Amino acid sequence: MELSQADIAYVRANFRPLDAVCREHGERLDEVRDLIRARRLPAPSYIFPDGSEMVPADYFALVDEAGGPDRLREDFDRRHRSAGGASAELEEDWNGYIDGIYAICLRSVSPETIVRKTELVEAIGALLDHPAPDDAEWRSGLRRQVDELDALERDFSPDYDRHQFGRPPTRDLLIKASHERYPDVFAATASRAG
Repeated sequence: MELSQADIAYVRANFRPLDAVCREHGERLDEVRDLIRARRLPAPSYIFPDGSEMVPADYFALVDEAGGPDRLREDFDRRHRSAGGASAELEEDWNGYIDGIYAICLRSVSPETIVRKTELVEAIGALLDHPAPDDAEWRSGLRRQVDELDALERDFSPDYDRHQFGRPPTRDLLIKASHERYPDVFAATASRAG
């Protein structure tokens, strides 16, 4: 599926061109592209029809925190373990990061936010699989966890992101679905925000 005009507008509003981010960070674009090909830096999250490579504004944050691309994988693994990430998921999470996928779904990509997203997805899924809307603890847990996931996740592009993975994004499956199925659970949150 190709990016629609609405997708392109969303990406332009939420991501930056790789060449601009490299220039601002003092990096040579050709060297960064070599590191991307070698899977030592994340791939662009989106590539426009004109070839523009789009990345999050904080593209180099995790690399800088690690002390450079040579230490990125080691630092990612260490932080993933420290955050409580399952060792069975480490390789998949690294690949999601290095392929630019996690930057599509997370406002700020780090091993900690990746692990936390997984925890929240599982917890919210369990709550929705065993609904108890009359139970105050269930309601509070659903509201708290959905709100936290909502704060971690991006909005996703209107068309492309909702089709490229073969299923709707977790924003639709868990956040939106929770609000639609249990609007009264979130009514107090909405009235406080308004």
